[in-house]
Amino acid sequence: MKNNKLTMIILAGAALAAGACQESIQYKDVVFFTGTENSPVTSMYVDGPSSMGMTVTSSAKLASEVTVSVEVNGAAVDSYNAANGTAYKMLPEGSYRLSSDSFRIEAGKNVSLPVNFEIVSMDDFEEGVLYCAPLTITGTSNGMDVLEASRTTYVLINQIITTKGVDLKQSNYVKFPSIINNSMFSNMSACTMEIRVYMNSYYSESANPGIASVMGVEENFLLRFGDISCKKNQLQYAGRGASVTSKSQFNTKQWYHLAVVDDGTNLVLYVDGEVEGEVASSGKSAINLAWDYMDGFHIGFSERGRMMNGIVSEARVWNRALNAIELENNQCYVDPASEGLIGYWRLDELDENGNFKDLTGNGNDGIPNSRPSWSEDIKCPVID
Repeated sequence: MKNNKLTMIILAGAALAAGACQESIQYKDVVFFTGTENSPVTSMYVDGPSSMGMTVTSSAKLASEVTVSVEVNGAAVDSYNAANGTAYKMLPEGSYRLSSDSFRIEAGKNVSLPVNFEIVSMDDFEEGVLYCAPLTITGTSNGMDVLEASRTTYVLINQIITTKGVDLKQSNYVKFPSIINNSMFSNMSACTMEIRVYMNSYYSESANPGIASVMGVEENFLLRFGDISCKKNQLQYAGRGASVTSKSQFNTKQWYHLAVVDDGTNLVLYVDGEVEGEVASSGKSAINLAWDYMDGFHIGFSERGRMMNGIVSEARVWNRALNAIELENNQCYVDPASEGLIGYWRLDELDENGNFKDLTGNGNDGIPNSRPSWSEDIKCPVID
């Protein structure tokens, strides 16, 4: 019995010692980029020379001044892309600078004085390219440890684009006769359909069915606002014997990026990169945007009517399932040669034939039903 008690005491003492050791490791003071405890990403929106103040933080107030050295770490872009499925490029040489290569945390404080990260020129920026500038903490003047998960912050550069859109006004729409019976758009096992929309108005709640068709093919793969089964300002996917309705209701006079993504197992509605609803799609028939039912694929039209009163821009169809990061980052423009992109209409101008050019080069130009009415000076992305 005595031996058993002694064993228990020794084990308890060992556990306490181990716990104390773990606690000392857990609570060791560290420095890190401010605001990166949960995510290493910092976003910066630019349409010309701009600057953003950055700081580093210590987990405790310091008894004496400490400097924290940093560098722009271009090599980290590739590792970020590999980890997140993105396609960022390092900022062009000469387009940026740091106001200092070190942060200074004064005695008695735990947050440094700011250092400015500056975009000094956009002359070498390419339209639609996503840029990233990783900043990495390389050391501290007193040997203080760095929180590894926050050693590097990735400054993602979002170019603000000024463009135009088509105001459909519930009297115009865009048709795509060359998509009908086009094998590129039929029998798809996965699909993403996306578009930017600004609604002038929704149908009244008394309207039956009160559907404002946004994009797609009736009864197969259609995005729309309203139905007899939901509010007129709720987004809905309908087709192939299934439907899913957004949890949110949407405003007029506000831009939204709408997307429906089907990977063959699940179909998900996204608004501005956030999930709004989903439904299982396993076992459903193949996605067929080439179906000629009710005159086929359209923007702003279905069922020989059901038109929408709103402005549209940046419409795209992909034969793969985009992820949430891609949807959030690609709202304003994508490279027309992007993998899986089979239809891309910016809807910002007419070509020499009076059509909306398919930028992919696949030749599926959109034909306006009547002369377009334009909405000018649209900013994308919209910054609150």
